[in-house]
Amino acid sequence: MAKYNNCIAMAFGKLNLTLDIVGRTAEGYHELETVMQSVSLFDSLDIQINNTDEHKIICGKAGFPCDSSNLIWKAADAFEKFTGLKTGGVTVSVDKRLPSMAGMAGGSADCAAMLCALDAMFDTNLKRSQLCEIGVTLGADVPFCIAGGTQLCKGVGEIMTPLWQPRCAFVVVKPDVSISTPEAFRKYDSLQQVPHCNTQAFIHQLKEGNIKAMCAEMFNALEFAAQEKQIQQAKNDLLGAGALGSLMTGSGSAVFGVFEDPNKAQTALEKIKKDYAQAWICEPATSGTQIIKLG
Repeated sequence: MAKYNNCIAMAFGKLNLTLDIVGRTAEGYHELETVMQSVSLFDSLDIQINNTDEHKIICGKAGFPCDSSNLIWKAADAFEKFTGLKTGGVTVSVDKRLPSMAGMAGGSADCAAMLCALDAMFDTNLKRSQLCEIGVTLGADVPFCIAGGTQLCKGVGEIMTPLWQPRCAFVVVKPDVSISTPEAFRKYDSLQQVPHCNTQAFIHQLKEGNIKAMCAEMFNALEFAAQEKQIQQAKNDLLGAGALGSLMTGSGSAVFGVFEDPNKAQTALEKIKKDYAQAWICEPATSGTQIIKLG
């Protein structure tokens, strides 16, 4: 039985400040080495125990799946299986702000927030490692979205090492193109030669707090597979607006620019949003999820 019948949780998006593909796991998955950063752009989940033994997802955003294919729904089922508890059915109202098919882990962030919310509502006091154990079965980015902050992620993304948070602001734009993650990896696999990231050089500059030098080390192997003119144009537009560096995040198609001065980031946003219907300013976040109400 739930200790709390209602919870509101924030699900923060992420950016890949570096993303390198360094091999394959024994199971055939791509082995990653990536520095991920939680950002202040978020979805909001309002979760209610409905006592119908059925889940229901409500969202006004066109194209958002509200059935059992949604990671929110899968998270509720996985929580029940892991803990042996019955939720009694949940109704989840989603305020969707994170863009879809953008490389910002929108679905994974919602999944992570749902797991953390149910842990709080049922007072199960699961360790972060246990939440991540559930999460990785649902998606490679879910463990990071549970941990949040700034992390070096290896394996398929589940092996995490905390890093220093950069002092900067981000302007994020989503060009009018969507990229399928499986298709991006398939295209990457078809490439003959792809450069690799000097991840340790990036981490060194991050530790030193040298944002300009850090930007020079940013890298995303999947940009070579994207082959979309809109991606390069977005990068050029952000650099033209004053960004110290610009990169596609994840498998795309969102692109971000890095600014040391938040005021310059705001000026850049005002300039660039004339050409992009989807554009945001955000800052580094210290967590992947946040519970803002229990009742």
